[in-house]
Amino acid sequence: MTADPLSPLLSRFSARAQVFYTGNLCGQATFDADQDVGFLHLLRDGRLRVRDDRGRLTTLSQPTLVFYSRPLTHSFETDPDAGADVACASVAFDHPAFNPVMQALPAYFQCALDELDDARALLDLLFAEAFAQRPARDEVLNRLFELVLIQLLRTTIARRGNDVGLLRALAHPQLGRALHAMHAHPDQDWSLASLAREAAMSRSSFAETFRREVGQAPGEYLARWRITTAQALLRRGTPLKWVGERVGYASQAGFLRAFRQFVGASPTQWLRAGDDAHRAQDGTAARAGQRAPAAISVP
Repeated sequence: MTADPLSPLLSRFSARAQVFYTGNLCGQATFDADQDVGFLHLLRDGRLRVRDDRGRLTTLSQPTLVFYSRPLTHSFETDPDAGADVACASVAFDHPAFNPVMQALPAYFQCALDELDDARALLDLLFAEAFAQRPARDEVLNRLFELVLIQLLRTTIARRGNDVGLLRALAHPQLGRALHAMHAHPDQDWSLASLAREAAMSRSSFAETFRREVGQAPGEYLARWRITTAQALLRRGTPLKWVGERVGYASQAGFLRAFRQFVGASPTQWLRAGDDAHRAQDGTAARAGQRAPAAISVP
């Protein structure tokens, strides 16, 4: 069986979708970056103009997916009479500050719905739920939007037109096997030789190809992945004394040195800084009456 390079990433760094608008949209709507989430939009029918704060202006006239993977204020304009049928969800990535999937995604992604690989049945089901009123509708739509996001990732990887980086490397038939091994088993004692064997390549060819496709040496990427995984484990409450071993460090001292080298602080300091930031955000929300900004503003 061919190694799956994507599943180990998503098992550690997933994303949650939250549907917030479905229906015929007439006139204008604004999606606010203050929500600190990404936005996944599906145009089922109609004509739609998309404008964002980066100066991008796009007119859509066929069923299309639009995905902003990072917070960015943008707006829709439709015919005030005919409108456009849309389904919209926010997307919140786990650990956004160091989530490798989110960081590898383009900030803006657009494709015709027909370009999503093998997604016709999924999209038909999503639109059927979106434009009906059934029990547990929103929960079903949240899960379906998350499946659409996975289809988007599959399509992005399959295109292989990405800039140098993780998604481009995942599409490589040999490097993908080595990346799967690193992602699934960061605790193993990987060497250049053992990773090259996973890829069925010579050491020199593997090292050269990896650096060209990923943009860094295999050892650098592995070290970064181990610390990134450690950050996720710490955020989930895994005791510090167990984390180093679970990400491949033979000694606690070696893990602490590597963590400080990559993060610029000890694990305890890093966790405390994150807790302080969350408390500050909670305080801001409380002073604002604990009312989050609307994800969509429709006149």
